Amino acid sequence: MARQHSEFLKQFAVHLRAQDRSPHTIDAYCLDVSSFFDWLGQQVGREVPPIEVTPFDVQQYRDHLVSLGRKPAGINRRLAALQSFFGWLVEKGEMASNPAALVQRVCQAAREAPKALSDQEVYRLRRQAAVNRQLAEAKGNGRATPSVTAARLDEALLMLMLYAGLRVSEVCALRVRDIVLGERSGKVIVRAGKGRRWREVPLHREVRRVLRDWLEVRPDGWDDHLFIGQRGPLTPRGVQLRLKALGREAGVDVHPHALRHTFATRLLREARADLVTVAHLLGHQSVATTAIYTQPSEQEKAHAVERL
Repeated sequence: MARQHSEFLKQFAVHLRAQDRSPHTIDAYCLDVSSFFDWLGQQVGREVPPIEVTPFDVQQYRDHLVSLGRKPAGINRRLAALQSFFGWLVEKGEMASNPAALVQRVCQAAREAPKALSDQEVYRLRRQAAVNRQLAEAKGNGRATPSVTAARLDEALLMLMLYAGLRVSEVCALRVRDIVLGERSGKVIVRAGKGRRWREVPLHREVRRVLRDWLEVRPDGWDDHLFIGQRGPLTPRGVQLRLKALGREAGVDVHPHALRHTFATRLLREARADLVTVAHLLGHQSVATTAIYTQPSEQEKAHAVERL
């Protein structure tokens, strides 16, 4: 990307951080804007300054993405990034109008419900975590060996994400003080969820049990992060790898967000919780975001047709 655009993007990133946007959103928006100007420069044959960008350019870019077979959600995200970028330039007085403001988004069908784990898959994951812990404790003969620590860590991660629905970034940000364990109840405090939203999630009795067991062997000598691995506080990548390894042993393809999807789906379909309650537990700002979990899965639609 040309130097002029790069300078604008650096300032735009600072603007997004000031709005408390997540690092993921900032990176995605900056990449989307950069890709647009790269494409536009190729079409025109020279670097195009932002002030020359027209609604027609943005429309053509949208149609170009459609012709490439990009999914509507991805195209609309790029358009949202452009609208945000040019809106910021208007606020700065660099442009008189926003060329992306009135460009229509790509229509998309109702989104499918995110894939949740089946009851059988949940059973196999929980069983594998319990077996690993049981074998490690038998070999450890009452000692907190590295194997015992690792097994209890895996079980605590699995159960917390499966029964509290935390995002992986939220799990990694937890401190010991964020876990409140009473005799008959407990809760996890998420102090900086998405959008810096604070919330409390009650802890299932099984989660309280495994968290108590984890705290008994949690390594000392690091900071107060709740989840500590061999090299220090766990990162999202570290959690992903640990769950993936557990899933391989159990014969289940699992990633952190699938556990969050499973938590939400089970609340709505098994516990019969209402959308407002589930939205609060997930940390969603809008109930409309939570409503995606009410959409039927492909399997449910197929079964409905078969019952005709």
